[in-house]
Amino acid sequence: MNDLKQYTILIRGAGEMASAVGVVLHRVGFSVVMTELPIPLAIRRTVCFSDAMLNRTVEVEGIQSVNADYNNFLGILRNRNIPVLTDSIELIKNIKPEFLIDARLLKKLVNDQRPLAQFTVGLGPGFTVGENCDVIIETMRGHNLGRIIWRGSASPNTGVPGKIGGESAKRVVYSPGVGNINWLVDFGYIVEQNQTLGKIGEIEIKSHISGIVRGLISPKVNAIKGMKIADVDPRGIKVDYTTVSDKARCVGRGVLEAIMVHLNQ
Repeated sequence: MNDLKQYTILIRGAGEMASAVGVVLHRVGFSVVMTELPIPLAIRRTVCFSDAMLNRTVEVEGIQSVNADYNNFLGILRNRNIPVLTDSIELIKNIKPEFLIDARLLKKLVNDQRPLAQFTVGLGPGFTVGENCDVIIETMRGHNLGRIIWRGSASPNTGVPGKIGGESAKRVVYSPGVGNINWLVDFGYIVEQNQTLGKIGEIEIKSHISGIVRGLISPKVNAIKGMKIADVDPRGIKVDYTTVSDKARCVGRGVLEAIMVHLNQ
């Protein structure tokens, strides 16, 4: 097999799903570059490379990401780390990746990504093969999770979080107001239903269920009302909040399969 380091894979987004893809592709030997917003909106930050935008370096499952720009990202790749840069079309065109994975999970119609790389992969809703990507990986929980879609579109966005431990919408916490959040809990805390997780101004942010805290948006984010800001997993201490989830790992391996099929054609 050819040395996989010769292939640059650019992943748009560095949240939970994107980071799982990055972990899988980096481990097998590809050169992985990620792009993100200057102030990321990810909540499961213990498994997201996105926090490198705020803290310079972040480690996920033993893999280090480093905040970078176009002038130094190649040196970071040579050190076998993952550079995370501010997302822009101009940047992607300058890097000229062989592969591009759009893992931003915008869940709506996405612009055509195919001019940006030789082979493009879209994650979840918003993509149609032959219109804005070359292949899609299904992200909806269920029988088809992680499946490669060579024709057609991904399942549409339902707007309802997937059920985990018997809970769906109640496990997600949305901002009750506008401003920066002062969290009173941290990742891994066991909380009770109606417990105060933090405050936005004088407004208390409460958990709808009992469980383990595995998602908290960065306090550096200026939250808006209705924004997803936290996640409480009802499975409690059974959950390892420091490792990539089963869903995200499945999607990551689907991306790897699609890329290898393409390389072997």
